[in-house]
Amino acid sequence: MQHFKNGIRRTLGKRFNIALVGNPNSGKSSLFNVLTGLNQKVGNFPGVTVDKKTGISTLSESFTANIIDLPGTYSLYPKRADEWVAYKVLIGQDEHLKPDMVLLVADASNLKRNLLFCSQIIDLKIPVVVAFTMMDLAKQKGTQIDIPGLERELGVSIVAINPRKNKGIQPLKKILETTAENMLQIPARDFIEISKEAEQPVIEVQKLFPEISNYKAIHYLINHEHFELSKETQEAIESIEERNKFNPTKTQA
Repeated sequence: MQHFKNGIRRTLGKRFNIALVGNPNSGKSSLFNVLTGLNQKVGNFPGVTVDKKTGISTLSESFTANIIDLPGTYSLYPKRADEWVAYKVLIGQDEHLKPDMVLLVADASNLKRNLLFCSQIIDLKIPVVVAFTMMDLAKQKGTQIDIPGLERELGVSIVAINPRKNKGIQPLKKILETTAENMLQIPARDFIEISKEAEQPVIEVQKLFPEISNYKAIHYLINHEHFELSKETQEAIESIEERNKFNPTKTQA
């Protein structure tokens, strides 16, 4: 049973889930510790010896959330076991963890690599908030970041933070709550123009899964063998690939 309070979608007995993601060494673990404090649990993801860290964060007097610290990853094209763990959660293929929102931590001193991952997440059409770390290091390198301009370009909220010095944490909490209240305002633009790459197979996959974005449909075509889908659905996707001569390697590149 679902009900709405201040625009935030809530399910009775279920706390709002925020997936914390980012490149390795981006400051993600420090932010997780600041947001959750002592309210942390550490276990393993089912079937793999990869740490599953979750914690409860009080974002305001009326809003608490589960923070799910996913293993560090560079992109949505997984190679290692820990990258597969993060990927399956983000793509909606982890039956135990369903994120309502993504908090993406990005190293401001290495923006090019970090923003690639950011654009991929945004194209999944999950609500996203971006937290920039290492702003002082970026400044030392002579990098000036126009945060309002980037917000307009990306269509998401961006907050500069320094978890070790507790800077920017309160503004970040406020923006997380505000984004949760406006869940339906997901960026409309696509960074990757899927229609040029694989328009017809994407359309056909979306007939099987009407709720998924164009970019997520591409991931279903590339990685469906690794997803928990029925035999009939697996065969239907295989048929779409064959009928349209879909080339996963070429499309991914």
